[in-house]
Amino acid sequence: MKGRLILLAAFTLLPFAAFAADCEWKETTGESAVENITAEEARQLALNRARSKAVEEVSGVKIQGSSLVKNFNLAADFIQAMSAGYILEEKAVKWKTGTHQEKPEATPLTIYKVTLNSCVASVAAGDPYFSIKASLNRPVFLSGEEARITASCTKDCFLTILNLTADNKIRLLLPNKYKPSIRLKANEAYSFPVEGLALEMHTIPGHSRDTEAFLIIATKEKFDSIRLLNKGEDIPQKEFYKAILSLPADTRAEEMVVYEVRERN
Repeated sequence: MKGRLILLAAFTLLPFAAFAADCEWKETTGESAVENITAEEARQLALNRARSKAVEEVSGVKIQGSSLVKNFNLAADFIQAMSAGYILEEKAVKWKTGTHQEKPEATPLTIYKVTLNSCVASVAAGDPYFSIKASLNRPVFLSGEEARITASCTKDCFLTILNLTADNKIRLLLPNKYKPSIRLKANEAYSFPVEGLALEMHTIPGHSRDTEAFLIIATKEKFDSIRLLNKGEDIPQKEFYKAILSLPADTRAEEMVVYEVRERN
């Protein structure tokens, strides 16, 4: 019988809660329209937009997407932006609610706008000759379909694969109880999951379409991620980012792979 690592996808992004000595405070705004999403989802998108702006200002990474967020596909831009910086602290200064009407005949949309103070630490430059490439078998999945990740490093490396989830958790996929930590040779391609296991994709209950990401980390030395596990397969955010930041920047490389899951009609 084939084992299954069942993933519940979601569009919510994680603020990078980490411990570091230096960060820069930025005040930014984000807004989102309630269109084909719930009010809570719109508020989360507004927060993510404000976070992305803060990371953009500190890191210099340009983020695509309109200032008025109303499309789930823009979540991919936010996830990629978060890989350029770590939000160590944040505080919502104020919320405003308004309406937006694109055309006179269109139905007015409720708009949520947040002003956020964020303390952002930019990602330090690493070894320019040490990098990781990762890809998925497809960018969009229907609920119940299986995902497969392929990864390779430019130098010998140890591989860690995680899933960023909707409820502010980090799920460890590799290593796991079926497959211990692995060491790859330079440019050796690795496919996950291994034979006999599957990554079965599903949306969060009640959602018709979700966007999420896999985080693939390559390290020159073995990274003991299993010791960070809380219960089950989840790693507390603070513990994880504290551990990642404790590694010298030139000994690690990261790649984020974004995907979408849709419910079947």
